[in-house]
Amino acid sequence: MPALTPVDQHVARRIRGKRRALGLSEAELAKALGIDLVQLDAYEHATARVPSEHLIRLSEILGVPVSYFFPAAPCLQS
Repeated sequence: MPALTPVDQHVARRIRGKRRALGLSEAELAKALGIDLVQLDAYEHATARVPSEHLIRLSEILGVPVSYFFPAAPCLQS
């Protein structure tokens, strides 16, 4: 697997922040996403890259557009 990037770290922070803002536990979000808690933890701590299909599903669950995960990513602003 390729090394994780600043974008991966940014996405992880956005997932974790929105989940907390909505008052969802990690277990609730993992169940809604159809993954185990260990995998969600890896996504939220940027130790695993979030697949695009999971980003789409996360946007639905968290009630945000997919673009929510990317707007402030510094490496996308070149």
